[in-house]
Amino acid sequence: MSTLKTQSKAGCIENKIRNASESLGWSLNTYQSSTNQHTFEFSQFSPAGQDFSFEITMEDEKAESFIKSLRDYYEGFDVDYETYLWIGSDGHGKNGAPYYMKDILVDMESVEDMIQKLFQALEDALI
Repeated sequence: MSTLKTQSKAGCIENKIRNASESLGWSLNTYQSSTNQHTFEFSQFSPAGQDFSFEITMEDEKAESFIKSLRDYYEGFDVDYETYLWIGSDGHGKNGAPYYMKDILVDMESVEDMIQKLFQALEDALI
């Protein structure tokens, strides 16, 4: 007699997140940061070649908490601030950042679009 392996709720959610995000070109790393908290790190290169990444947490194996965290991140993403970060001494033509401020701004607007598409795909997959 064979036994069926059951997958944890978090594992099932993680598979849905992985499938949806990888279909959009995102890389995903996951880890359990506490007994009831899972962290998902998303990364992808921007159209201008910047290595962009961010983390989202999920509490108590609840997809709703993941979606809320991702929504909060997306709604709080500040294109102007992200652009500002790349015009300092470690950006502005260095470390993969475009040289011209306009190009950095356009790139960060593209990143915002990437996050929006990821949010929509994951919301569709999980809710």
